[in-house]
Amino acid sequence: MIRREHIALLTIALILIGLPVAVFSYELGVRPSQAAHRVIDVTAAAPEAGGFQPAHVEVAVGETVTLRFRSVDVTHGIAIGPGLGIDLGHVDPGHVEEITLTFDKPGTYTYYCNTWCGRDHWRMRGVIEVRDPAGGTALGVERDPVIEALIAEGVDIDVRLSHGDSSEHVSEQPGVSPSAGRGAEVIAALTVPTDLRDAAWRFSHTPAQGLALLREANPEQSEDVLADAIAHLWLTEVSPETVALYDKNCAACHGQTGGAEGPIAATTAEEPAAFADAGYMWEMRGDVLYAKIRRGGMGTDMPNFGTVFTREETRALVDYLWRLAFDGEGKPLHGGMPPEH
Repeated sequence: MIRREHIALLTIALILIGLPVAVFSYELGVRPSQAAHRVIDVTAAAPEAGGFQPAHVEVAVGETVTLRFRSVDVTHGIAIGPGLGIDLGHVDPGHVEEITLTFDKPGTYTYYCNTWCGRDHWRMRGVIEVRDPAGGTALGVERDPVIEALIAEGVDIDVRLSHGDSSEHVSEQPGVSPSAGRGAEVIAALTVPTDLRDAAWRFSHTPAQGLALLREANPEQSEDVLADAIAHLWLTEVSPETVALYDKNCAACHGQTGGAEGPIAATTAEEPAAFADAGYMWEMRGDVLYAKIRRGGMGTDMPNFGTVFTREETRALVDYLWRLAFDGEGKPLHGGMPPEH
């Protein structure tokens, strides 16, 4: 009887211990050795436990590789950019997600976590450096003409208005949050200057500056009507992909609706910008928002996304921020009371 119990216990031990060890050995040893191309295993751990290991991978142009991401502690979201459109979704502890890629030209790409995984989540980044075997070196981050133009203009990208703060354009702010929906109904009856029809002009100017132009062309119209028209002009179409990009990469700090109420907002060095605050956004320029996203905010815990997003994705994100600000219906600015109608 005792011998049977020992055999039973041994069998259970082999199942509980031996099977996982065998699977683990196959995944890390046997399977990669049988692959027709190189397999690179990347371990994902919270930043305080080491982050991505390895954090730097070198690949040759034209080489096919399989990247296998394994989480060892908490759930991580794995994506690779810029411009690859790769999102492997959630990788739970003990699980593996993989993708096979062939890089056609030299370049630098980033694999990163887009699911909140801990206090220093934004440090969860690794680099794929694609080199040309013929001697070419990997390309770094390309120079950005938008950021260079801001520097040449003398614009300090790090200057930020406080929510509810006074500014040189405070007299230009309407009494209630502008509504793009109402603006669409009145725009046809207004004289709209050529500059306001130009997307490039709007990108490099604030809605407050746009209102000043529109007022000159329509002196008989009320401020609220003109502000609604400006909100309509500043909004463009936003794709579901852009919304997902914001939700996965920005909402943890700035909040899903842009109210700076994200789950980690209270832990950042500075309060995150509230994009839903139309009064705050009324003084912002699209090119400055673009630059802040791509370069990050010095001393604010805002990471740089220039190594993660393409320029087109960054522009689309800026468009979405205007939607968060101006897609509402008549909310008071900075907590003030709306005018009586």
